[in-house]
Amino acid sequence: MAGRPVDGEPRIARVEAPRSALRSIPIGHIRPNPLQPRKEFAESDLRDLESSIRSNGLLQPVTVRADAAGKEFFLIAGERRFRAVQRLGWREIPAIVRDETEVDDKSLLTLALVENLQRSDLNPIEEGEGFQQLISQFSLSQQEVADVVGKDRSTVANTLRLLALPTQVRRMVREGELTIGHARALLSLGDDHRIIELAKLIVAEGLNVREVERRVREAGTKRTAARAASPRPEVKRPPEVARIEEELRRRLQTDAKVHLSAKNAGELRIPFYSADDLERLLDLVLGNSRESL
Repeated sequence: MAGRPVDGEPRIARVEAPRSALRSIPIGHIRPNPLQPRKEFAESDLRDLESSIRSNGLLQPVTVRADAAGKEFFLIAGERRFRAVQRLGWREIPAIVRDETEVDDKSLLTLALVENLQRSDLNPIEEGEGFQQLISQFSLSQQEVADVVGKDRSTVANTLRLLALPTQVRRMVREGELTIGHARALLSLGDDHRIIELAKLIVAEGLNVREVERRVREAGTKRTAARAASPRPEVKRPPEVARIEEELRRRLQTDAKVHLSAKNAGELRIPFYSADDLERLLDLVLGNSRESL
């Protein structure tokens, strides 16, 4: 039941696809990719794939990386296919084999990530976790991740922001109870308790994204009104605060303010007036470290 290879195998920036032999590999010699960004596989999808393979055979081989001895293999691409043929009781599976000199750990992760991204198989949380894994494990910048997976830097940055959601809400996004639009709107609340409560309400009442955005705006208006109704007691400003503000204004070319809420505590406010102005301020504040964030 050996399948035939198909064109379109995922490629990534700075990783060339070498010539690789198609072999039949014993199932027991293949290990799941330890860097696989996808963590969950829907039972219904696996059943459908299992039925298709039973009827039509395996139409696309998996891709594996051989160890130094050439006896054990890690999956690079095709974990759903691998799981399906396991369930069918196959003893061997057709595989494109690459060795350790061809595919390092970074390539192992990025090839698996790109394969899933090209097939839209990852949910937004898994996608963000894959991006974060590339950043933390291989010290890539957001721009480098964007180059590797073929997406805009802003898309990578916005997807990474979803990882700031509370665990319970990330699970709801992962399981499809909340859309990525819901999730982005919830992030604006900035408070885990409020985020969780509104997320539950979205599921219970079937709220659309526009309604969620409206409620988030209303919550922000109420918080602003509450702060205005109970202003904080004024704290005497030491003379050096005015000097610090003046230095910040000269350096940043904007009306920076230091607000004291208690002795040696407060907040620094740096206003910006357009997207370009924000970019200018970020370059000034973060300097060369900005690209690695």
